Amino acid sequence: MKISDLMNVIEPAPLVHMSMSSDKKWLALCVNGEPVDKRSNGVSMAVAGTSQWVCNLNTGEAFPIAPEANSSWAGVWSPEGKTLAFFADIGGKARLWLWDSTNHSLHLAADLVVRPFFGFEKPIWTKDGKQIIVKSMPNTPINENDFYSNWEKSSPNTNISQRVKVFDTGNLSAQKVTEDLDNWADRYRAEISMITVENGLATTLCSGLRPVGMKLSTDGDYLAFTHCLGEENIDTQQNIFELWTCPLISSDTSEVKCVPSKIHMMYGLSFSWGNDNKSIYYTTNGPLSDGGLWVVNTSTNVSELLFQDKTNHLGHDFESPKVLQNEDVVMIAGGKLWYYSSTSEMLNPFPFPEERSIVAGFPITKDNRMVVQTHEPIEGRDGFWNINCVTGEANPILEEPKGHLPWFEGGAAYCDHMNETIAYLFQDVDLPPTIRVFDVASKSGTTITLSKLKTDTFGTSEIIRWKGEHQELRGALLLPKNSKGRVPAIIRVYPGSMQSTNVRLFGMSPSVCDNHQIFASYGYAVFLPDLPMKRTHEPAEEITKTIADAYEALIKHPNIDSERIGILGHSFGGYSTLVAITKLPHFKAAIVSSGIGNLISYYTQFDINSNLNYGSIEDGQFNIGATLWEERERYVRNSPLFEFHKIQTPVLITQGTRDHLCYAEAGPIFSSLNRLNKTAQLVLYDDEDHYQGTWRRENLEDYYERVLKWLDKYL
Repeated sequence: MKISDLMNVIEPAPLVHMSMSSDKKWLALCVNGEPVDKRSNGVSMAVAGTSQWVCNLNTGEAFPIAPEANSSWAGVWSPEGKTLAFFADIGGKARLWLWDSTNHSLHLAADLVVRPFFGFEKPIWTKDGKQIIVKSMPNTPINENDFYSNWEKSSPNTNISQRVKVFDTGNLSAQKVTEDLDNWADRYRAEISMITVENGLATTLCSGLRPVGMKLSTDGDYLAFTHCLGEENIDTQQNIFELWTCPLISSDTSEVKCVPSKIHMMYGLSFSWGNDNKSIYYTTNGPLSDGGLWVVNTSTNVSELLFQDKTNHLGHDFESPKVLQNEDVVMIAGGKLWYYSSTSEMLNPFPFPEERSIVAGFPITKDNRMVVQTHEPIEGRDGFWNINCVTGEANPILEEPKGHLPWFEGGAAYCDHMNETIAYLFQDVDLPPTIRVFDVASKSGTTITLSKLKTDTFGTSEIIRWKGEHQELRGALLLPKNSKGRVPAIIRVYPGSMQSTNVRLFGMSPSVCDNHQIFASYGYAVFLPDLPMKRTHEPAEEITKTIADAYEALIKHPNIDSERIGILGHSFGGYSTLVAITKLPHFKAAIVSSGIGNLISYYTQFDINSNLNYGSIEDGQFNIGATLWEERERYVRNSPLFEFHKIQTPVLITQGTRDHLCYAEAGPIFSSLNRLNKTAQLVLYDDEDHYQGTWRRENLEDYYERVLKWLDKYL
C-alpha cells in the first residue's frame, strides 16, 4: 500500500460537531484537510486545515461548500433548516458565512473577524433565526502566538517593542485574571457579538473576557457562557472558570454579569439552563474538582451544591446536565446515566445492561426521552438506545459490530422533528468512516460512502485478554491480511489509555495520521494494549509493569514472532517507550516521536508560547507528586535518560522543530545515546508542531517511510 493512499481518507475533524437540518435533507459535517502553510486571521491551531462539507441525505452527494477557503468549520443549520452558518477564512480572515441549501449560494454574513478557538465553539442561531451569536476578534491587543502556538517566526524588521519580552517570577501562572498577554488562556480572548442576518450588522454583547462554552436560555432571551481564568495553581492542570449571563434583548451592559466563580471544569462546557430560564445546572471536572451537581440562581447569584458523592464523580468534559420538565436532572458520567430527583434529593443510576457503557447522549425530547450512544466492549459493538427518563425503560435502537464516534467528537447527529432520524459515522478496522442515515421508526437506513479505497491489503483485528493486577485487561491486535506463520509486531504504547477501544476504528485509530493499516500492509502486526495507571508518583515503575504484562500477553499469540517485537510511542507514549527500553530487553526496534527523556529539563523548560510544565509533571500525566527540590531522586528515578546506558534497542527519534511542548528534549536524547555509542537516529521536521495530524502531507509521508525502513532493518 502507498502511504499516500491513506492520506486521502475523508475523516471527521476532531471535536467539530455534525448538524442535521430540521427537514432532514442535509447533514453538515467538518472533515480534516491539508495542513495550511500560512495562518489566517482568526483561525486557531485547533481548526486549521479543516473543511466544511454538506451531504444531501436524499441523493448521497457530499461536497465541500467553501473550497476556496484554507479552513472552514462549525456549520450549524438555521431553525427552519434552509441556511447553514459556518466559519471560513475566505479572503485570508475567518468570518461568518451563510450557505443556502435551496440554490447552493454562498454569501458573507458580516465583515467581522471571528475568533473561536475550538471546533465545538459554533455559531448560535437565535430562536427566531434572525440573529447569530459568534465569538469575534477583540479590540484590545492580543498575542497571536497564544492563539496559534508559535506558527510564524518574528520578522527581523519587527518593531523592537514587540521583539523584546520581559518576564518576572511570581506572575507566570494563571492564578488570577490579568492583562498579561503571555497568559495561555488568552487564546480564548474574544468579544461576543450578535450578527443580524438580514443586514449583516454586528452588535457587541460582551467584551474583555475569555468566553469558551456558550448556551442560550430555554426562552432564547439570555446567553450563558463560561469565562476561562486559566489554571488554578501552577502545580496542577486544573482549569477554572466563571459563569456569566448576558441578555440578548437589552442594551444595558450592566446586566452582563458573573454568577458563580471559580468553577472547576476542563473545557467550560458542562452546564445547562433550567426550564425557568433563571437556573443554570452544572457539573465540575478535573483533578481538583468535587465532581458534584450544582445549580445557580441567576437572579440572586447564589450557587447550591445539589449532590456530591465521592464514589460517583459526575464530571464530564463534553456532556452537560440535561434538565427534565419537572426540574429533575439526568447526567452521563463514568459510562452510566444518572438521575437526580429534585424532590428526594437523591442520585441513582438508570438500570442498564452492565456489559454496555453509555458514551454520549442527545438532548431530552419533549416526552422526556433520551437517545444515548453505547459501547459494548466484549464483542466491540456500538449502538444507540432509547431511554425513558421518567420510567427508566431502555430499548435498543440499533447495535452493530462497528466503531462509532460520540456526537461531541463529530460522529453523530440526531433530529426528532416529525420522526426521529440519526445520522452517524460508522467504521471498522478495514472500513473508512462511512455515513449512515437511520430512521428510528422503520429501523432502516441508507449508507453514504465518503472514501473510495482498495481494501485488499487491509488487515483484520481481534481482542487479546489478560489478567492485570486488579482487573482484566485487553488489547487490540491488528494482523496482516492472510498472514501465515509468525509475523513481527509493533506495540504502540500510551499509558493511562485504554487503547483496546480502538479495535473497531479504521486502522485502529481515530486519525489518519497514525492509521495502523500502513504497518499491516507491510507485514507487521500492531498491538494496542490497555495500560492503566494508578498514580503512585512512580510513573516509570508503573509503565514498566503494564508494558511488560502486555508484552507477555502478546507473545502468547500463535501468529506473533516473539523475537521480532518493536515499540512505538508519541508524546507521553514517547516517554513511555524510552522507559520501556531502559527496563526491558525484549524490544528489537523503537520509535520515539516527540518524547521526553529527562523530567528535570522538561519540568524546568521555559517557552514563552506555551504553558509551563509544572502542572503536567507534579499533578498531571506524570504525577510525580512533588517539586524537584522536594523529591530530587524521584525525578532522577523516573527520567529514562539516566539509564540510557542500559539500552540495547536501536532508537529512531522524530521531532517537529515547532513543538511547543517538548521541542527541547529530542536533541539531548540523541546526543546522550550518541555519547553512549548506542544505535540511534534523529530526524527533525522543520516548522512542524507536536500534533502530527497538523503536519504537512509530505512530512507525514516521509515520517512513515523512515519508520518502515527502521522496522525493516531491525525487525
